Amino acid sequence: MTTPQAPARHAEVAGAGFAGLTVSTALAQRGWSVRLHEQNDSVRDFGAGIVMWRNAMLSLEVIGVAQSVREHGVRPDYYETFLNGASVSREVPGYPYWAITRPKLHSLLAEAARAAGAEIVTDSRAVGADPVGALLLADGSRLEADLVIGADGAGSAVRNSLGDLTQERKKYSDGVCRVLIPRPEEFRGERWNRVLDYWTLEPDAMRVLYHPMGPGMLYIAFMAETRNERASRIPVDVEVWSDRFPHLTPIIELAGKAEGGRHDNYQTNRVTPWSAGRAVLVGDSAHAMCPALGQGAGVGIVNGVDLAHALDQHQTVAEALAVWERRERQMTDDVQSRSAYMAETRNMAKGNNWTPRLLETANFVSAAVPPALEELYPVPEANRSW
Repeated sequence: MTTPQAPARHAEVAGAGFAGLTVSTALAQRGWSVRLHEQNDSVRDFGAGIVMWRNAMLSLEVIGVAQSVREHGVRPDYYETFLNGASVSREVPGYPYWAITRPKLHSLLAEAARAAGAEIVTDSRAVGADPVGALLLADGSRLEADLVIGADGAGSAVRNSLGDLTQERKKYSDGVCRVLIPRPEEFRGERWNRVLDYWTLEPDAMRVLYHPMGPGMLYIAFMAETRNERASRIPVDVEVWSDRFPHLTPIIELAGKAEGGRHDNYQTNRVTPWSAGRAVLVGDSAHAMCPALGQGAGVGIVNGVDLAHALDQHQTVAEALAVWERRERQMTDDVQSRSAYMAETRNMAKGNNWTPRLLETANFVSAAVPPALEELYPVPEANRSW
C-alpha cells in the first residue's frame, strides 16, 4: 500500500519582474506549483544596466542563475569617483560584484522560472489580493492559492488593495535617465574596465555614471535634478550634457541616439508589514528605494529566495512569513535609509563612499545560502563589515 503524497502547495504571483521571477523560480524548485502573471503581452524588461552585488549573486547561486550572470556580465576592476573633473577616490578593487544588462538578466531569470516548472501567463493584470488567499485579476477572475505574492512593482495594485498595511512614501529632487549604448573604440581595453562616476554640483547637481556591461556595451546613467527639464529628457539632450562633461562627448552623442532609454524619479516607499494573511509583497512593491547604492533589484532577489527558503523550513505560511520578515527587515530598512540619505545629500560626489558600513547590504547573506556557496565570493578584508 502506497502512502498518498500531499498535494503541492500553490502560489499565484503578480508581476514578472526580477523579484517575481526569482521567487517563482525558488518556490517551483522546492515543489510548489506556481503561476506567474505579467500584465504586458510578453515577458521582457525595459531598461539599461544593473549591478548584482555579492548579496544578490549568492541568492542567484541558490537558484542556479549566477554562473550565467558571470558569463554574460562583467566584473569591474574598481569604482572611481570624479568631482569637477578631478579623481577623488578609487574603491572596491577585487569586490565580488557583476554588471549585466537588464534585458539579459531578465531573460536568464525567465528561463530559470520556466525550467523550474513555473507557469507564466501574459496579458494578465492583477488588481488586488484577498488575504485569505486569492489573487484578483482585471478580468474578474479570483484565483485561490496557498500564497499570493505581489511583486508588481512600486505602483503595486496588490499592495494598495491590502488596507491593513502602512505605507510611508517620499519623492526626491533627483531623477535619472538610463541608456545602453555600443562601446566606442576609445573606451575599450583594460583601463576602461571600471566604473567611472563623474559629478558636478554647480550650478546644479549633474552626474554621469559610466558602467561597462561587456566588451561591446556600456550602461550610462545621467542623474540630474528633476527641475532641470533639459537634463531630465529622454532622448538624452546632447547639448546640455556635453556642456557640463565635454570629455564625455563621444559617449553622450551615442546616448542621444539610444533607443529604449527611460527616466525615473527617485522615490522611497516603506511598507509595514510586508504581508497580510496569505498575501505577501516582494521587491519594489514592498521596499522601493533610491538607486544610489544599486540595491533595489538585488534586495528583491535576496528577499525572494529567502521567502521560498522560509516557507520550506516552517509548517505554516503564517509562521514562515513572520520569520522571513524578521530576518530580512532590518537589512532592507537600512539600505532604504542609506540610499535615501545618499540621494538627499549627494555625498557620493565626495568619493570614498564604499565603507564597510555602506557595504553591509552587499555583504548580507540570505539564510538560504549554504556556507559552500558563500565561500565562492570572498570579500577583500578592507570591505568586510564583520
